[in-house]
Amino acid sequence: MITHIHHINFVVADLDKSVSYFNGLLKQSPVIEELPQRLVKTARFNVGESLLVLVQPLSNEGVVAEILAQKGEGIFLLSFATESIDETLQKLEINYLEKRTGLQGWSICDLAEYDEFGAILQLTESSKS
Repeated sequence: MITHIHHINFVVADLDKSVSYFNGLLKQSPVIEELPQRLVKTARFNVGESLLVLVQPLSNEGVVAEILAQKGEGIFLLSFATESIDETLQKLEINYLEKRTGLQGWSICDLAEYDEFGAILQLTESSKS
């Protein structure tokens, strides 16, 4: 069962500039991490039960870099929290999709590609769900 929005990702060209803006808006400092396997650097802010994640490509390669080049900055991913990806997929009668590991070891599963809704839709299974 989907419980809430787990995180929303914004693609940004300049992480430092974007962090400065959201630092002022949210009055908090983010957790900054690099994900070399995804070719990105991230800044993560808490917003209630949800997270706002700023994502900057580390190069011109990879999915996030392609989205930035094609669409510019903005929201590119919406992730729904669930206690169990497998049970949620079964209840939604969606065939098994490939899971992978995201930030903080979250188990994630994409439901829809960027082109389908203008943002990637995914499920995230984590202890915060």
